[in-house]
Amino acid sequence: MRDDTLRAARMAPAHSYHLVWALLVFAWVANYLVRMALSALLPPIMAELELSYTRAGVLATAFFYAYAGMQFPAGILGDRFGRRRVLAIGLVAGALASGATALAGSFAALLLARLFTGASQGFLFSNDRAIIASVTPPDKLGLGQAVSFTGPGLGISLGLLLAGLLGEHLPWRWVFVLFSVPPVVAALLIVRFVPASRAPGTTSRRAGLRLVVGARRLWTLGVSGATAMWAQFVLVTWAPLLFMESGVGDLGRAGVASSVLGLAAVLGLVVGGWASDRALAVGIARRTVLAVAYVATTTAAAASAVAIDRGASPVVLATTLFAINVFGWSVWGPSFALLGDAFKGGDLGTAFGLMNAITVIGAIVGPAITGWSRDLTGSFATGLWLSAAVAVAGAVIVALTPPCATART
Repeated sequence: MRDDTLRAARMAPAHSYHLVWALLVFAWVANYLVRMALSALLPPIMAELELSYTRAGVLATAFFYAYAGMQFPAGILGDRFGRRRVLAIGLVAGALASGATALAGSFAALLLARLFTGASQGFLFSNDRAIIASVTPPDKLGLGQAVSFTGPGLGISLGLLLAGLLGEHLPWRWVFVLFSVPPVVAALLIVRFVPASRAPGTTSRRAGLRLVVGARRLWTLGVSGATAMWAQFVLVTWAPLLFMESGVGDLGRAGVASSVLGLAAVLGLVVGGWASDRALAVGIARRTVLAVAYVATTTAAAASAVAIDRGASPVVLATTLFAINVFGWSVWGPSFALLGDAFKGGDLGTAFGLMNAITVIGAIVGPAITGWSRDLTGSFATGLWLSAAVAVAGAVIVALTPPCATART
């Protein structure tokens, strides 16, 4: 069924968009269990496959090569064939990819399985962000984009925690078998309860693509977002090993310590989305909130590098890493709201897909360079200094870019 999602947002019961938020949070959690299991289980995987830190970093970021490549096509497919349908297909494919990871018997096979995982999970972002933008009241758009995106933060916590604890008692392959179940459950719930969402466009498909690709605001948000993603996924990938090197003695405890970072992400998302809505209500631009968040991320990353250089305790290190995630994740509420304000028609999923394809470059490059610098210097401090420098660039991009007019009304 073809829905006018803008009209549906106005006519739906007041509570309906909250249900959509909740179900998409669960979908993100389900995906992140599979995504984060690799980070938590890297020590036994590295031992079994005899991987260097550099190769482990490449393995950890292989997911994002396919994930980034799928963002733009997934948005186009969702806008063309229905966002709910494409999103559900991706969740089921992600469950199959988790099973393939469990069956991988070599580094090459595991690499291919992670590429499959990235491609399947690449269907979610562009379509779920577009659904949120179309069903959420305009005055709650920043908060709605943030709250509904807390699934990654919760998934980071649960993925690192559960995979670490399960890895203490089960072979790492069985963890991936168990984690293949939640994405299927999420797909069934979304098909049952989330309304179909394919907004009609007001221009031809080719003209819509030109509009999306030529939107300066989209590229600004994408490039600046890549700097935040760099810092976030350096932590997501290497946090268990960071804690183990700081004195946390075993994989399970390192997973528990790392899981706190997901809670920091949730806090940052809610605060950032709420602050951007409140700022806009009193005449302060959302991009001002963004610039402040990037500066704060830089400061926290530099503090983490200093803590590592000085051999700080796990508690001190955890405090600085927690701060990176709070400030780094606070950028997404205002960023997604800005893009949702700019694209309100049938090309919204395509716009979110292209933005995230640009953003994910940070998640690809950051962990790999951090792993390489760890091999080269014997310390993760250099990688944290690089994260701080990259976040500065994000602040500059946001601060120097003037506001733009709405691309589609």
